[in-house]
Amino acid sequence: MGDMNKFPSVFESIDDLTLEQIRSLLTVSAQNKIRFQDRQFAPYESYRKYVVATSFLEHSTRTKHSFGLAIQKLGCMYVDFNAEKSSLQKGESIEETLLTLWYQGVDICVLRTSVSNQFSEFKNNPPIKLINGGDGINEHPTQALLDLFTLIDQGLELDGKTVTIVGDSKHSRVTHSLVRLLPQFGAKVILCGPKEYLYEDKNVELVTNLDEAIAQSDILYMLRIQKERHNSPEYTKIYESYNQNFGINLAKLKKHNKAIPVLHPGPANIGVEIARDVLKSELFLGYQQVVNSVYTRMAILMAMLENGDKTIGHKPVRL
Repeated sequence: MGDMNKFPSVFESIDDLTLEQIRSLLTVSAQNKIRFQDRQFAPYESYRKYVVATSFLEHSTRTKHSFGLAIQKLGCMYVDFNAEKSSLQKGESIEETLLTLWYQGVDICVLRTSVSNQFSEFKNNPPIKLINGGDGINEHPTQALLDLFTLIDQGLELDGKTVTIVGDSKHSRVTHSLVRLLPQFGAKVILCGPKEYLYEDKNVELVTNLDEAIAQSDILYMLRIQKERHNSPEYTKIYESYNQNFGINLAKLKKHNKAIPVLHPGPANIGVEIARDVLKSELFLGYQQVVNSVYTRMAILMAMLENGDKTIGHKPVRL
């Protein structure tokens, strides 16, 4: 797997990976898809010795179950750690909880947390190998990688193309990963939405008019409006007019005479950012993203399990 002996043991951000490592993950994702999509192959025998846990401190359907399937397809033992019924509720720290999992024999924990940048504190002394399943509004690197794999798997060329991300990019952790990832493959990134929702980054162009953005775009990436992160009257007003100003439907796309691929990380709010007719059309790649999520996350697990890091776990301080 190329440079995977240097794959990070705490995978927090796209910035943690080299371009060679990203390309290797894409290659292995494609190999996994070929091997497993017809359900004829048994799990890899060499991975049966490993134990992988998921711990989701925020609700999840797609990411959690995608990792669960990836773990089991590899042949690893899968532990679903229920944080709501754990000692975290008694005041135990995340670090102590992760160390407990390590000493119980867990090799990797896929962690989702509402705290941004929480993984950074573990990088110098990892209590366990960790994969970021989404941390607050910081990043969602595995989602960005599976999105990239989906585009490439569909035969879409990114070099010299424009990808427009429409929606609340300021609070979107996957956006914060995509703007680090897509330019490495030659893509220009536009962020479109109400100015209050736009994430400012040196790698992107900001546009507040959907028609203008569509006219420039080769690929659209739609985001749901995260109502749970907004409770002010100002945001309520924006939400009420959002579909008219920034929601897409087939009529809006046909107006520009473009057959633009449309991605969405889910869950989709139908009738808000995206219409049902787009979801049912051949332009929509959201379900392919779901399919490919398993194969990409398998590749990430394989890379981390095989990185050879012997420095994991508690290191007692000499007295």
